[in-house]
Amino acid sequence: MDDISGMARALCVFIFLLSLACSSVHAASREQEAKMAWKAIVPAIEVFWQEYQTSPEKLKEDAWPLISMLKNFIKAYPDSKMIPEAYYILGEAYASVSFWPEAEAHWKIVTRYFPNSRWTNQALNSLILHYEKTGNQKKLRRFYREIMRRFPDSIAARTAEVLMARQALERGNVKKARDVARMVSSSSPMAEVDVPELLDLKARLALYDKRPKKAIGLWVRYLNLTRNPGFRATTLFHIAETYRHTGDVIKARKYYALIRRDFKGQPEYLFARFRMLQLKEEARERLSRYTKGRVRPPDYFESEHVYREILKRYPTHPLTREVKREYVATELRKKDYLKALLLAESYLREDPQSPYSKDLLLMADQAKNGLIGGDYKVSELKKIVESLRPMVGKKSGAYSEIYQFMKDALERKWVELQGKLLQAGRPLEALEEYWAFLSYFTGDSAWVKKARRQAVTALVKADEWFLTKGRHLELIDFYFSNRSKIDTLKVARHYLLLAKAEEKVGLGLASLRAFQRAWDSSPDATFRCTILMDWTGEIIKENRLRAAQDTITLLNLYCPEESMGARGLFYKSVLALWQKDYRAALNMAMDSINIEPARENVIQAILGAIYLAEWDTAWQIYKSHKALIPMEEKIVLARKWGDEALNLGEPQEALKAYRLLNRLDSKDPANHFRLNLASSVGKDPKKAKILWAEAAKGEKGFWAEASKAEASYYKFWEKAGSQL
Repeated sequence: MDDISGMARALCVFIFLLSLACSSVHAASREQEAKMAWKAIVPAIEVFWQEYQTSPEKLKEDAWPLISMLKNFIKAYPDSKMIPEAYYILGEAYASVSFWPEAEAHWKIVTRYFPNSRWTNQALNSLILHYEKTGNQKKLRRFYREIMRRFPDSIAARTAEVLMARQALERGNVKKARDVARMVSSSSPMAEVDVPELLDLKARLALYDKRPKKAIGLWVRYLNLTRNPGFRATTLFHIAETYRHTGDVIKARKYYALIRRDFKGQPEYLFARFRMLQLKEEARERLSRYTKGRVRPPDYFESEHVYREILKRYPTHPLTREVKREYVATELRKKDYLKALLLAESYLREDPQSPYSKDLLLMADQAKNGLIGGDYKVSELKKIVESLRPMVGKKSGAYSEIYQFMKDALERKWVELQGKLLQAGRPLEALEEYWAFLSYFTGDSAWVKKARRQAVTALVKADEWFLTKGRHLELIDFYFSNRSKIDTLKVARHYLLLAKAEEKVGLGLASLRAFQRAWDSSPDATFRCTILMDWTGEIIKENRLRAAQDTITLLNLYCPEESMGARGLFYKSVLALWQKDYRAALNMAMDSINIEPARENVIQAILGAIYLAEWDTAWQIYKSHKALIPMEEKIVLARKWGDEALNLGEPQEALKAYRLLNRLDSKDPANHFRLNLASSVGKDPKKAKILWAEAAKGEKGFWAEASKAEASYYKFWEKAGSQL
């Protein structure tokens, strides 16, 4: 029985060993099969890495076939040694098409289920980049603690420690970074191979210790141990930056060029272009100093394109702050001072703690001075005003200095805009700008005073334009539409021109009110006389005796010379005539003619002579100056002359006046009647009857009947005389 049981046990052992051998042979066969399947995928993986660096747009189309191949491989060979790499690359492929949850899940599979794989640190770095982009630092720290808790002695845990130490170094905790670097280095002879990020940490520490050559050497070694394009581009950029800081521009340019050529899909591609543009500008400035400025101007278009792309795609990247500073500096070099000032204000408001805040503030001051000192066209000034007005209107900002810069520039350029509009013959637009200006700037500053002076000039020019174009109603409408704003200016000349416009359209009383406002606007000494003279003229037209007395009194008081001039004497003559002081009226009218003959004073002198019955004087004045009197007024004057002579019992003088009237206007039957009336006065009734009978035959209608009546009248007296 013992022999049988021993044989049974031996048989079982043999069967077990045989099954193990068969299983081992099968596993080896499966692994070989997996290697062959992986080898078939490798070309697609190589293309993926190449496109990941250089053609991110094309990668979005080509990534999906690779994703399908990797998923099929994982499903077919779940126990293959290539599984960690497959999961890692699958995560990168999902990331390349922005499927971030899937990418994160596959990277976490590598770190959690293959913590000692050489792909663990790559996956961890990819997760770090992802969390940094999303700003989820809490989630990243929780993930680090989870890895270190679950796999304390793994490559993943050591990688997490190194990455946390790198973050501590960025925060300024150098001691913790050194401690972690020593600890991880002593954990294994192959520590730098197992955890390549240790090389990056040491390189940063070397750079902190001012050992740039050692830092570059460590980064070069790190490049040989990483495949991810993002990490490679970042490391190459660190190397280039280190060379730039040490003054080795040639080597720095070489690395920037390498990044620009091979890493188009990475942020460093744009940053490398930015640095190369900076180096190019520095070289151009050096050459300009040696050649006295005779160099080709820079290509600002390319620079601005790079700046805008960086700001749009990587707004929170640490280097973006420097890009902002360079953007403002470029606009200053272009002499686009408005854009430079607006950019500086925007960047300081968004990031008041920027290390370049002093530089930005200084450049903002330069931009303000450039704006203030520049000579701009109307369209350019309008753009400046329209751009700065909302900024000043907010009365806010990170830096009160920039607000003041913008306010100073806006105030000056706004006043300049008003001046340019005036020069361009656009006074109404200048006025509109002034009224808008007042909602932002008040007080007694020199620029506010200048703006007011220009507004006064604009108002007067606008009025003059309306008057010269004969648009009197438009001038009146313009005033009443903007009365409250115009009245604050208190422009005496405006009210004078308004009065003239109102007089032209027959608004006599309104015109007199405008003259009153002109006088109340405290005009200067010279302009006071102009107002008084025109005002008196309008009063005389409106036949206002008392008002004329007042303004003539003011003329005598404020304008003695003008009051004794041709116009002043004429006005006094009219007043004397109204007061029936005919001698004074005649004398002052004659004095006015002696200074400067004119229609008004000639007519006034003739009337004075008529009222005094000094017919010879009247005829002498008429003969000397009749050319100054329009035909219509000659007719009125001759009629008045004859009527007055007839009323005074001077039929012969009346006859002379009526003969003149008929020569001037022979077609008016009323004039014929007057002439016959003067002729018949003092005549024998018989002759008078014949005269009127003949007149009745030659006229028709009313004047014929009137002549018949006169003939009957003299016929009656003829009969009465014969009976006597």
